[in-house]
Amino acid sequence: MTWVDFTNAANWFQDLNALPHIQEIELSSCDLGTFPRSLSHVNFTSLTTLDLGYNDINSTIPDWLGNIKNLKSLDLSSNSLCGSVPASIGNLSLLQHLVLYSNDLNGTISKGIGQLKSLAYLDLSSYSISYNFIELNKSDDWIPPFQLQSLSMDFCQIGPTPQFPKWLQTQTALRQLYLSANNLNGMFPESIKRLKGLRDLDLYNNSLSLSEDDLANLSSLKYLVISYNSIYLNKSDDWIPPFQLNTLFMEFCQILPMPQFPKWLRTQTTLDELDLSNAGIKETIPNWLPSGLEYLDLSNNMIDGEIPQFFPKLKYLFLSNNSFSGNLSPNSSNLLLLDLSSNKLVGGVPDSLCNLQTLESLHLSHNNLSGPIPLCLKSCTELATLDLGHNNFIGNIPTWIGESLLSLKTLNLRSNAFNGSIPRLSSLPSLRILDLSNNNLSGNIPEELGNLHGLRSLNLSKNYLIGQIPWSIGGMKQLEVLDLSRNNLSGAIPSDLAALNFLDHLNLSYNNLSGRIPNGNQLQTFIDPSIYAGNPNLCGPPLIKNCTVNIAKANKEEQSEDSSKSRMETLWLYTSITLGFIIGFWATCGSLLLQQTWRTSYFRAIDNMFDKLYVMMVVTVAKYKRKL
Repeated sequence: MTWVDFTNAANWFQDLNALPHIQEIELSSCDLGTFPRSLSHVNFTSLTTLDLGYNDINSTIPDWLGNIKNLKSLDLSSNSLCGSVPASIGNLSLLQHLVLYSNDLNGTISKGIGQLKSLAYLDLSSYSISYNFIELNKSDDWIPPFQLQSLSMDFCQIGPTPQFPKWLQTQTALRQLYLSANNLNGMFPESIKRLKGLRDLDLYNNSLSLSEDDLANLSSLKYLVISYNSIYLNKSDDWIPPFQLNTLFMEFCQILPMPQFPKWLRTQTTLDELDLSNAGIKETIPNWLPSGLEYLDLSNNMIDGEIPQFFPKLKYLFLSNNSFSGNLSPNSSNLLLLDLSSNKLVGGVPDSLCNLQTLESLHLSHNNLSGPIPLCLKSCTELATLDLGHNNFIGNIPTWIGESLLSLKTLNLRSNAFNGSIPRLSSLPSLRILDLSNNNLSGNIPEELGNLHGLRSLNLSKNYLIGQIPWSIGGMKQLEVLDLSRNNLSGAIPSDLAALNFLDHLNLSYNNLSGRIPNGNQLQTFIDPSIYAGNPNLCGPPLIKNCTVNIAKANKEEQSEDSSKSRMETLWLYTSITLGFIIGFWATCGSLLLQQTWRTSYFRAIDNMFDKLYVMMVVTVAKYKRKL
């Protein structure tokens, strides 16, 4: 057996001594919590790879790791390791790959690492060390026994007065150097200028000054990240860099002396990724930028003009927060993400946008776009984000959104002029954010919304919705934000809202809600009365209106109303009897007085009736006497 993978296994093994010839052990993401004791008692003669990353191991690095003599790769990343790297690590003479990123290691890195003569890959990112790291560099002429190919020291906090170790210039085999967020300042280090074989250089988020001359020898450079620095890479229009980049990130850079597109970019014909966001650029996009770009981020500048049409291979285009104007008409059929929010675009959504059937994220908010949402967008079935907020779109919200865009995770249609009712969206199992606020929507909140069990944010505020709050909303167990304010909702607040344990923001103000505010669980944490303001018939904490007094008053009013109603019913009864008698009396007597024939017939009938009664009485008395 050469390789064993126990990843995510609960009981990974009992006796490692039975497996002495294992070459690779993969135990990442197993929630071990500690170093397995079994490993310390086994004589691994063949083990070359040990991966214990992502296990939340909270301890120091044990000395016995230095006894695994043939180890070539050791990964202890993303744990909670503390203390220093033990000197015994220096016994691993064959170790080539050492990964210690994302731990709580501190103090000095021992001399043991300086003895790893085979070391080629070292990752110390997020290693909270002091500059005592230069225990490896007691003298300026110290030459390490290893030749690194990759060194990662991102977020290492090697400040506040860092000095780059001069031994870096001896690492002629170095291909990757990552030093982001290290409080580095001043001029570009001499030790890096001499690394002619360097392919990847990441100096993100430091305070270094970088000029054209600093890069003169880095002819192999392909990946350059110098964001959040002061950059002097625009001195002359005729400068030709010695490298051909694939990736250039220069966000939040001070592009000096002029905040414009560096002319030397026209020489970078192999450039795939370019980030010049937040660089203060104030010109239109030049047509000489590399046409092979697949990733372009120019957001948060002052670029004007129309949307560029000369990047046919683009997959990710970020142009938000600029001054682009005109119609919306991107021409790249490969786009996966398009962000044109916060510009000055006008008109409707063109049909050409519907040809982007691979599109996963569309951001058009904060423009002046108008018209209905085009039907052809239903063909963009891969859409996960649809953000059309803060425009002038009109009409009903299409029902096909809930029928065709089944991958949708975010739907933002806020601050438009949509009307009609809320369509059925219950067939969107991945929906996480739904914002339909500040429109002209009417009708009831669909009960089916409660079937969106994964929803985390629901905002239906500032509409004309009526009816009650659906009790099904209490089934949205992942809900963190619920805003139904400024509608015409009525009835009681569903008590099931108290079961929304992740609810962090609630606003039910300015409706016609009534009754007692539910308490218990999560609702008890909402103590701001403004949450329920504008609902005069609500009572109970956090409002000052007492529900007991309110109910007693309501009962008294109800009893008074019942008593008044009873008196009115009695009055109507007697009035009806009196009116009935009067109407009946005068209907009979009036007819006899006014019609002689009726009067004669009436009295004749009376006489006949008395005669019959007299005869019946005489006969009955005679029968009675005979019986006696």
